[in-house]
Amino acid sequence: MLPCAYKQMFGISCPMCGFQRSLISLLRGDVLGCIVQFPPIVVWVLTIIACIVLSVKHMMTKKVVWILVIVNLAAFAFNWVYQNIMF
Repeated sequence: MLPCAYKQMFGISCPMCGFQRSLISLLRGDVLGCIVQFPPIVVWVLTIIACIVLSVKHMMTKKVVWILVIVNLAAFAFNWVYQNIMF
């Protein structure tokens, strides 16, 4: 695993802390472990699925893209605040 340079420099978790472990857990089939280590990955996976489905149905618009971006940013921000307050 690569060390987090952000955490080493500033002493607090970065918004992506836990993503590597979570992705490895997901690739190994440990979905619960994946979610526990990095909860925003659920939003990320659902966003990818939504993008694929909406692109196939030709329903991808700028408004939909912005909604997905905002939801993802909110999930990452909430996770970052939670990690730094709780741990």
